Amino acid sequence: MVDTSVTVAGYVVLLLLGFVAGIVCSLLGGWLSWFWGTGVRGMLLAGVALVVFLASLYAGCRTAGWAMGSRLGAGLPALGWVAAGLTLTFVDGIQLLATTFSGVFHIATIVAVILATLLSDPPGPTSTPASRAGSSR
Repeated sequence: MVDTSVTVAGYVVLLLLGFVAGIVCSLLGGWLSWFWGTGVRGMLLAGVALVVFLASLYAGCRTAGWAMGSRLGAGLPALGWVAAGLTLTFVDGIQLLATTFSGVFHIATIVAVILATLLSDPPGPTSTPASRAGSSR
């Protein structure tokens, strides 16, 4: 059995990783927005990069939920991600939502982490020694 303090520490780390990843990757969204404005090839590159990024973000949150054995494991990085996005959106002097693509980037990432959390499998019922003894016959 895993110690409760290790589980709590794991959840805190997932929350912080989600926040840090949200800060770093929001700046990546600015690069994708720049590519979007460079022409047709840039739009294609930015669109493909966004889809790949969203799939990676979705898979990362689902993996965190699987590794921790709960939806909370998927939800905490998602919460950190959303908090970072909202923090950068409302900070004076930084205009991350200056272009349409930046807005699409932020909304799409929030939808991806919410879907990853909601679609993560909840933990199954734990078996007790008595139920295992009855089923081994």
